[in-house]
Amino acid sequence: MKFTKQFYSIIFFSLSMMISSQNAASFQIPKNSVFSNLKTKDSVVFYQCHVETAKQELTTSSGQHIQGEEQPYSITEKYVIKKQNQGYTLNYSQASLTVFPNKKFTGLKFKEKSYWKFNQTKKSELSETDLRVFVALEQKGRDAIVYDYAITKYSKNQIIIRYTDDYKQLLIDGEYVISKLIKLPQD
Repeated sequence: MKFTKQFYSIIFFSLSMMISSQNAASFQIPKNSVFSNLKTKDSVVFYQCHVETAKQELTTSSGQHIQGEEQPYSITEKYVIKKQNQGYTLNYSQASLTVFPNKKFTGLKFKEKSYWKFNQTKKSELSETDLRVFVALEQKGRDAIVYDYAITKYSKNQIIIRYTDDYKQLLIDGEYVISKLIKLPQD
């Protein structure tokens, strides 16, 4: 059996998360993390756009049901993390599915557009374990360069981090999807 770079990357990330959860008392936010600069009431926004294969079913206004074929869709999720006196809160939103490729991430001229139609679906306290996921992805991601800005078959998983007027766009190697790595409240 041949192991891929992605397989080793997933194993490394999982092990680092397990080790960090065992050392909960010693968790220090790295100085180069956006979280190290947050003061009470400050917030940071993570946008993640990733591609997944899915089958979409539509119901028209006339009641007709249309079954789609399995195809790659880009999914954009938004996480607003606000620092409180004690811990952090998380507001989670998701935009509608878009047929891949998605041109939403166009580099650091990034502006959230109303036609993205984010719907806030969940709000909760952010646990320390979940905070570690955001910090780990921020540290693991690599800076996007001009040809990486759009979601393409070569850059299917990206994060943009916005803190005040500062933006950082990162490519995430592997299948790391924040909403699958953290515990979101149930509907």
